[in-house]
Amino acid sequence: MTPKTLASTVNWIQFPGFDGLYYYVLEVDDKDGSVEMLMKFDPGVSCVPHRHIGPVKTLVLEGEHIIYKVDDPGELVDRREAGTYTSHGGDEAHIEAGGPEGAVILLSMTSIEGNIWETYDHELRVDRISAVEDFRRGLRKQAAAK
Repeated sequence: MTPKTLASTVNWIQFPGFDGLYYYVLEVDDKDGSVEMLMKFDPGVSCVPHRHIGPVKTLVLEGEHIIYKVDDPGELVDRREAGTYTSHGGDEAHIEAGGPEGAVILLSMTSIEGNIWETYDHELRVDRISAVEDFRRGLRKQAAAK
């Protein structure tokens, strides 16, 4: 019998347009403008280049969380194994990926003026800003999927 893992028990929502990249919003706190969220990366899958606008705390729950430079997707910044906790004060740009076994991470993000992150297009121009309200919509989508 295969033991249950967090990755196998969460009702994941796929990020639209990104095979192998999933999320599950745990909480949106209007009082402090924070978002608590799980992300799951299938093996070797990466997300788009983006910048976290405000402070972020990350805990790797399963697998390996890999960070690449935003302007050079081949240049490794960090490899974080399960159990690794990191934090930064915001204004950090990178590309995140799952290692050979994928990754499940907990993100605790604080907004600045209601904004959580901005994503970049292939020329590293901002093409979308994700605000607290976007994550609140994610909570509603999860509730509707139950």
